[in-house]
Amino acid sequence: MMALTVAGTAMAGCGGSGNSTAASTAASAETAASETAAESTADSAAAEETETKAEAEEEAEPAYGDLISDIAYMEDGDTNSNHTLDVYGANEKAEATKTVVEIHGGGFIGGNKTTNTDHSIVFADAGYVVVTPDYSKIPRDGSFPDTIKELFTIYSWIEEHAEEYHIDTNNIFLSGDSAGGYYVLISMAIMQDPNLQEYFGVTPPGYTFSGYVTTCPETELLKKREYLGEDKSGPEAYNANTIGADILMDDDLMSHMDLYSCTDPSVFTGVYMMTTPTDNTTGEGVVKFDAYLTENNVEHIMNSYEGTENELGHVFNISHTDWAESIQANQDEIDFMESLLK
Repeated sequence: MMALTVAGTAMAGCGGSGNSTAASTAASAETAASETAAESTADSAAAEETETKAEAEEEAEPAYGDLISDIAYMEDGDTNSNHTLDVYGANEKAEATKTVVEIHGGGFIGGNKTTNTDHSIVFADAGYVVVTPDYSKIPRDGSFPDTIKELFTIYSWIEEHAEEYHIDTNNIFLSGDSAGGYYVLISMAIMQDPNLQEYFGVTPPGYTFSGYVTTCPETELLKKREYLGEDKSGPEAYNANTIGADILMDDDLMSHMDLYSCTDPSVFTGVYMMTTPTDNTTGEGVVKFDAYLTENNVEHIMNSYEGTENELGHVFNISHTDWAESIQANQDEIDFMESLLK
């Protein structure tokens, strides 16, 4: 199937003292009375606050019932939250189940494994076990190779714990949005390119992913160089300068990370991408990457969704899963995965 563009109709007290004993006694009594009244008022306020909190908790939507949180996928996971993951939908399964590994976004510098909770629940409610890992942020916790090594550690961890969490290793999909979408694409390349495996020092797991799903993925890492410098402003500049020139200007590293030059474009065969024309963050880059794959005769799916009821933006289907457009976009992702089940 060649690139398919769909204009989606798819559908955030004090008292004083006198000189006489009587005056002192009266003042003490008055102070005691004031303190008692103050304590009573404080107690009443505290009780009212407690009651209000209790009512709010009762009214709050309960947490997802089938969730196993904060599982360490590396030895230091007990002290380093970046090396933990959550699993949705495994407790209620009795046999090997189709699975999605969902990599969150955050511009490479932020986010965590709960960022995509609502979207992960959409997959879980569709019958999937969903694994949502955390990973090192750049540059606070390391550089890109560190994160890539963590991701491949996660992929192997899934294989090692498949039986425990009812994961069907014949039907595992890799999904990610924004920066997470980039990590899906670079993982897709590394899985098939021995040179990249050697450069990053990783070994693919014993299974192959059944499909790759990207939501508004970052595809132009090199373009971030244009926003480096104290004279630059705006969200792109903030992101680029946070990542830092030491990383982005490392030609050797970037030559192994630039999606246009690090590998043969054929490794992206079958990838699923989606965006919206009103995505001002990665939209232009996704359209450009779609054209690049098409020009190189790489079969893939590209869906673009127009806002019909809501003003769509970057990763709209992740942040607003209840929107009509998001419901359609997420169902399209699920349908894509269902079509590839073995």
